[in-house]
Formats: sequence, C-alpha cells, structure tokens
Amino acid sequence: MYNQAPTDSFGKIGISILLTSILLFSNHSLLAAGQVSPSTSCEILVDWDYQVDWLDEPNEEDEIYTLNHVHRYKVIFDPPFELGESPSAISVSSTHMRYSSGETAPVNVSHISAGGEVDIELETDPEFQDKILVNFSSTEAVCSRTVSVTNWNQPVEDHEITRETFWSLEGSESEEQSIEFMGRGWQKRTGPILESNELGNGSLRMNTMNGTNGIILDLDLDRIWLNESYDGNNLISQDFEMLGNGSMFLSEGNSEGSFEEGFSAQISVTRAVVNRSWNDGSLTERILIEGGGWLSFSGGDNESSEGGFGQIENFYFESFDEDGLRRTQNFHIDANASLRILGGSDFFSFELDDLIIRERWSDDTREEQFFRAYGEGDFGFEIRDDEFNIDVNGTIPLVHIESNGGETVSDTIIVDGTYDGDIEGSFGLVRQIVDSGVQQNSEGVPYEVDKIQNEFWWNVSATPFGPISQEFGAEHNLTYEFVVPQQDWLNRTVRLQYVEDNGTISDEFPPDSPIIESPSRPQASPLLSNQISRESGVSPSVVVPGDFFTLFSNPSNILEVVVLSTSEKEMDGHLVEVAEWAGNIETEGISASGFFVNEGPLSGLLYEANRWISLTGEEDDPSSGLTFMEYQKVDRVLYPTVITADENSPPSLLSVSFREGFLHTEGGVSHIEIMIEDIDTDVISVTADLSSIGLGQVALSDSGLLGDTTISDDVWTSIIFHEGLEFGQFNVPVIINDYWTQVTDYGEITVDNLPPRANSIILSDQSAYRGQTLGISVDSVDGHGVDSVSVDLLSVGGELYNLSYSESTGYWSGEFTIPYTIPPGERIIPIRMSDKQGAEIFSNNLEEMPVLEIINEFPTLISLEIWREGTSLTYETDEGDLIHPVIVSSNGGQIAHHMEVEVSDPDGVSSVQAIIGRLADIGKSEQWLLLVDDGTSGDRIAGDGIYTLYFEARSTIPEGELEIKIRATDIFVSSTPPENQGYILSVQHSECCNGDSSWMSQNFSTIVLISSFSILLIGMAAVILQIRKSDFD
Repeated sequence: MYNQAPTDSFGKIGISILLTSILLFSNHSLLAAGQVSPSTSCEILVDWDYQVDWLDEPNEEDEIYTLNHVHRYKVIFDPPFELGESPSAISVSSTHMRYSSGETAPVNVSHISAGGEVDIELETDPEFQDKILVNFSSTEAVCSRTVSVTNWNQPVEDHEITRETFWSLEGSESEEQSIEFMGRGWQKRTGPILESNELGNGSLRMNTMNGTNGIILDLDLDRIWLNESYDGNNLISQDFEMLGNGSMFLSEGNSEGSFEEGFSAQISVTRAVVNRSWNDGSLTERILIEGGGWLSFSGGDNESSEGGFGQIENFYFESFDEDGLRRTQNFHIDANASLRILGGSDFFSFELDDLIIRERWSDDTREEQFFRAYGEGDFGFEIRDDEFNIDVNGTIPLVHIESNGGETVSDTIIVDGTYDGDIEGSFGLVRQIVDSGVQQNSEGVPYEVDKIQNEFWWNVSATPFGPISQEFGAEHNLTYEFVVPQQDWLNRTVRLQYVEDNGTISDEFPPDSPIIESPSRPQASPLLSNQISRESGVSPSVVVPGDFFTLFSNPSNILEVVVLSTSEKEMDGHLVEVAEWAGNIETEGISASGFFVNEGPLSGLLYEANRWISLTGEEDDPSSGLTFMEYQKVDRVLYPTVITADENSPPSLLSVSFREGFLHTEGGVSHIEIMIEDIDTDVISVTADLSSIGLGQVALSDSGLLGDTTISDDVWTSIIFHEGLEFGQFNVPVIINDYWTQVTDYGEITVDNLPPRANSIILSDQSAYRGQTLGISVDSVDGHGVDSVSVDLLSVGGELYNLSYSESTGYWSGEFTIPYTIPPGERIIPIRMSDKQGAEIFSNNLEEMPVLEIINEFPTLISLEIWREGTSLTYETDEGDLIHPVIVSSNGGQIAHHMEVEVSDPDGVSSVQAIIGRLADIGKSEQWLLLVDDGTSGDRIAGDGIYTLYFEARSTIPEGELEIKIRATDIFVSSTPPENQGYILSVQHSECCNGDSSWMSQNFSTIVLISSFSILLIGMAAVILQIRKSDFD
C-alpha cells in the first residue's frame, strides 16, 4: 500500500498532538476538580522579550553582541489574588511544534510565582509558522493557550493586499521645512515567499537660510519605490529607487544683509537617481546626478566690477558601489567663468572660456582623466595717489592648463602689460613648457620630465621728477622647472634652474623628488548606509488584550508592542476583528500605534499604523526641531476573497475520477482526481478515505505535487497504488477543508478486477510448419485464482485448445495445431485466460510471450500438361511415368503448343515462370518466361490456378528429351527451390502437318542467313575500294 503524507501534514499532526495534550491535561485537571474554585479563572498572556548577550570576540558578521529571545508567558487571575497570596499546586507544561523541521515535542519550562501572577519561561525560541501550546493548572484555576507564530505584518496564509502610505516631515513653526510622500503599497504571499512594494511620489521643501547664508532646496520626487522579498522570516532581497528633479540655491560666507562677500550658486537638477539593491547579502547602490546652473562669488555678476561669476553648462556624476567598494564612477563638468578685479578706479576681467573636468573609473582602473582650463583676458585701470598717477593696461593672451590620462599636456600662462603716467614701463609673465626629456633627480635616478619656463619681468623706462615716497626699480626673474608630467605623483619638481641676468646659472635638486603615487581609487560613500526597513520580528498571529512582545529583528528599530484592546473595523467592505496596539521604540522620541487583523487568514496584518519621530532642534532654539510622521492603512484586499468566518461559503464535491480512466487490483497505479467547487477559493486540503480498498486516508494536492498537473485549478490529485484484491463500485468519503470549515461528501469510484497474467509461456519448438502440432506450457497467476487457460487460434482460422492444470508443476499445459490459414513469419500464439471472478483476457501482444516462427512452404506444382489444338498431349505410360510430348513438323513450319502448370500455395501465388530452352523464341532460350492465369495467351480459364505459356515448336528442333525449368513464387516471396524446378519434355517429329505458320515463318532462318551474307559482302567491297583509293593518292 502506498500513501504519501499531505503537504500540510505538519499542521494536522500538530493539531492532533495539541488536542491530545489538551485532553490529557484536562483529564489530569479533573482529578482536582473538587478543589478548583468556580469563581477564579486564569488567562495566559504573551510576554516575549529579548536580551543582549555580549560575545568574547567578534563573530563572522563582526558583531560584538547578539540579541536573543526571552520566550516567556504570564498567567493572570480574575479576580486577582490578595496581597501576599499566590496560586498553589502549580503544574505547567508546553508543547512546541517546529514548522521548519516538522517535529513536535514537549518543552522544558520553568516558572516563577510572585505577586499573584505566574511567569512561565520556555527554553525554545518562537519562529515563523511555529505553534506553541502552554498549559497551566493550579488548585485555584486551569487554563491553556495555543499561539501561532507569524512575522510582524506578514500573515502566514497566502494573501494579496494594497495599502495607502503617507509620509510627512514638518517644522515646529514654519511651513518652509517639509517632506511629503503619497503612495500605494502592495503585499503578496505565495507559499513561503512574501513580496512587498511601495510606490509613490512626493516633494521635498527645505529652507535653512539664516539671513543671507544657507540652503533653499526644492525637489519634486517623481518616483519613490521600495520592494522587499522574504522567504519565511529571512529578508532575501530589497530594492529602493528614487527619481526626482528640481532646484537648489546655496549661499555661504556672506555678511548679514549682503551677498557681496561669499559664494552662491543656483543649481537646476534635471535628473537625480538613487538605486539601492540588496540581494543574498550583496549590497549595491547607484547614484546619478545631472544638471546645470550658475555660480557667483564676492558678489560677481554681469553688472559688477568685482568678484566672479560663471555658468555650469553640464554637470554629471554617476557612481556604482558594491559591498562597500566603488566599482564605477563617472564625473563630468563643463563650465566657464569670468573674474573681475577692481584696479584703482576701474576693473579688469579675466575669462576662462573652457573649464572641463572629466574622470571615469572602473574598479581599480582610471579609464579616463581630462582637465582643461583655457581662456584669455585684458585689463586697464588707473592708480591715483596724492603723490603720483599711473595708468595700467595689459592683456592675458593665453591661459592653457591641460592634462590628459593623468599626465600634463599644457602648462601655459602669459601676461603682457604696460604702465605710464608719473612712472612708465612694462611688465609680463611667461610660464610654458619649452622642452621635454630625461632629467636625474637628487639621487641620480633619471625621469622623463617637462622643462617649464617660468619668467617674470618688471621694466622701468621713466621715473617721476621730484621726491616720492615709493621706490621703483626694474626686476627680472627666470627659472626653469624640471617637472615630471604625472599629475598623481608627489614632489613632482626634480630640478630648479635659476638664470641670473649676468648669465650665471645655479641648480637646486629638491630632495625626495619625485614620490611615485598611483591614482587613488574613489572610496564608496553610500547615500543610505543603514538598512531601509521598519520594525520587524516574530509576533503572535492572534492576540488578546494584555499581550506584550518585542520586535528586535531590526536592531536599529526595536519596538515594544502592547495589545490594548480588540474591536471590529471595516476593511475594504469586510467587517473584521482587529487588535489595537501601541509601541515604543527604544530610541528616545519615537513611538508607534495602530491596529492589526486578529482573525482569519489575514491575522497579523497591519490594518492601520502610525509612526512618530521627533527630531530635536538646537538647544538654544527648541522651535527649530522637526517631526516625522508616517501613516499606513490597508485599502484593498485582493486575496483571499473571504477573510472572516461569517463570509465563508462551504466547498462542495463535484466529481471523483481516475485520470487514466480506471484503477485495477493487484498493483494498479492511477491518479485519483477530485474536482472541488468553492466560490471562495480557500480550500486548504482534500482527503479521500480509501479504506474500502485498503488504502486508508489519502491526501491530495492542488499545488503541483503528488502528480497534480495544474496548480490551483480546483482538481485535487494524488497517485495511488492498489496492491489488494478489492474491486467493484465503492462510495468513497471525501473530506474537504477550507480555512473555516470541514465538509464530508461521497463520490463513487470503480475498481477493475485485473485478469490473470502469464509469467512465462514455453513452446515445445521455436519454429514450425502450418499443420504441425506443438506443445505449450503456461505459468498463469491471479490473486483470485486462475480458472482456465487456452490457446485461441480462432482469429487466424484455427481452433480453441483448452489447457490442463498440473498441481505438481503449477503449469497449464497441452497441445495445439498450427492452422494453414495463419500467415508465415514471426507470430505470437494468442492465449486466453480467465480467473475465478470472471475476469478474462485475450493476450496476443504481451512482451513476455515467446515468438513462434511459422515456416513458409514454397508453392506446390500439382501438374504439368502440354496442350495442342484444345487437346492435352500429356499421357501416362504403363509404368506410371508422365510423358509431355512436343510435336515438331517433319515437313517444316512451326506448331503451336500451350504448356499448362497447376500451382497451389496457402498464401497465394505471386508468379509462375519457366525456361523452355529451344522451344522459346530465338534469343530467349535462357530467359524466365512468365506464365499467365488471366484468360489470355491461350489460358483457358482465368484465376483457376492453372498457369499457361504459349510457344511454337520449330521444325529444326531435334527429336528427343528437352529439359526445362519451372518455378513458382508466393506472395511472401517463397520460390520453388532449384532442385525442384527441372522437368523433361519429349520432342517428337511428325508428318501430320506442315506447321501452323506462314511462308515467311517457315523460311525465316534461310532469309536471315542470306541477309547476313549479303551485308558481309557489301562491307568487304567497301574496304577494298578504300585501299585502292589510298594507293592512287
């Protein structure tokens, strides 16, 4: 017998053990029934807490402590005990059913009785989908409680719901600080996998301006998305995405009431993306910021005479971090700037037309580095003093600083100017690369370097008349710097060459130059460094007021929950019982409250939740604090359709059948399929009671197991093996359980009686001719007993041969004759068997049955006759020999004959042929000639089995015996063997006639001989003429 446990067998076995434990405990309690006070009752409350266990050394996750359950329950009494009194004769027991292992076992418990209450502590930890039974008894009261464990806000049963979510962050006094988010959430469980999503949009408003300094941020968040997947209690993946755009203004370094001293920027953020993913312990984060804008410092703008201003044409930053490492980074900025400097009573400007920065990294490799600052400018201003006046004018023809691939490409700055007035002269600056080559450092190590000219001059061509307080003198400095081009190296200058105006040259070799450094890989700086999650942990799926439990799976957000009361609320049109709860998070200033479903398949689901977080402001300004608030509420229940007992419609049985169409005894294998109708689609188990055929209760599946082909199609399936002998029609009880109730109905099944089987069949010979008699022995078995065995050849034109049973050998034996009507070749001899219950089988294609080779006999030539002019010439001598005369005319000519051959074959004749030698037409003496039986060519009667060949005997055939060959072939290509093909004809001359042919026929040979000789003569004459012609030439 085969019986596979159902997929939810753990739940059923556990419930059975729970009921047994309750009954046993109840019986034990009845012994003290006379001592229990009817006015005292007790109740068991959940009192789950946690404790911190410090580690001697960090574990693999680099943790120095772990958080562990305190698995505790509290027993309270009504009415409470008076001060100083406690319950007596306490007895406590517990059973813990582990869903993960499927094991159910008693648990070691301890208890403390104090203050009129009893604390019960279990050694085990509650885990997802466990069931825990706690029993308590005392002289005063008896109570018990079963707790089903789920995850916070994650019902155990399959479900699908949506919820509304709202976030807000507001300042204490001003509406200029705010974050708003409105979105929808979706949560679905399928088996052990739970998926949760939140998707919405919102806005971010922030104003930290304190006078003229601070930040004004205004962002529109187009998309905020959070997705989480759980397998049981384990978070297996989490994805967070945020998309937005907006603007930002920042200002720093300005004095109160003025923007003319510091720096300010107006940035337009066209795209901001944050993408964070955690999967199987691997964390990745992608950040992208793109935009542009303008900048200003020291009050610079288009109208100002001082400060600087410019435009950021393109700003792009993208990074990708994986498990704390920066895998890729791409930074790009294109900008320009103007610098204005006030000189005397006027200003001059300096323009940077190009300010380009590009850098791209992939892991440890910097794939791109580019910097370019390129521009020019001019200036002119006056210097006015009580003692002198000077006008200054100049140009900056070129500024070009550039590096590419980490090496210097250009380092050029050129300034050229003049001044006149009370003093005249010129000045200038030239810095540029003039050469490249190899230069040794202070230790004599050669390096590739750029030789940079750095020259400054101040020339005085005229001085004022009269005394002035300043001294004016000419100045000229020329220095050559030998610098390695690598931008990432330190102390890059390996030599300084000073050139004096008198031609003197001196050198300086800076020590420790250069210091070789590789470009530094960017460091990961995640925008979100902590886990994105709310409070989480295990919790009871159904609670009572007074229950307490702590959610500590998220150590950064530990929530202590107290159940306050139960009530009814409407949820998407369903009136459902909910439990009101309140919670305090250990972090100061954080609290939460709400309701969760307290009945049915959605028990443990948060129906409504509020969370508050107070962010304290500055000590001297309490009003600067912020308050974060979150509100969530279920708005749609997509599945299941029934969530309370009052809404449930009982399921019903539609049909019971076998997928294969039948089930038989003695090893029958089939798939039983039971079709259920349940408009609520909440059937959780179906069991068929097949005890009537010895299989007991068989659990079925509609989840793709136990042979089920389609998940959730209301066809519950199980594969069954019937080894017994029970057959017939049976009314089978079918037990259907949905989430709320159990229904028992009956369906009819039919089990067929398996007929006898042949274990072996032995024939006396492996091949035989038709008409031959063979022996046969059959080993036939059947659970009900074999009644008869026979060889049934009726279908091939034979007879039915009954076999006899031998007690000594255990075989059914006998003989049978092969009928002539059976086709030749390999054939299976049909066996008919029946048992004592009337089951019969006609077996002619069993794999274990032996093959008998039916030998194909060649066709039989019954008679041969020679006919002429409608009369048979064949006769029999006195000795019994048959003579087949062929008459040849002595007077010339040909005489027509017919040769008739009678042939028979049980399978049918395919063809009859003959070689008749000189009797055949010229050129065909050794060819097989076809005889016909179709009423043509002299055949007298079509299809009579007599085959005819017409031939004409020529007068030139000599008298005497003439050997011929005749062969016949049947439809299975069996032919007359060569040794049986020979026949003798008797050629006899006669003057009875002149032949039956014309003059042409009679003289045919002569004509052919004369024609051949004539052709030969003509050929010889042509050859002679050709030879003579060649001699003349």
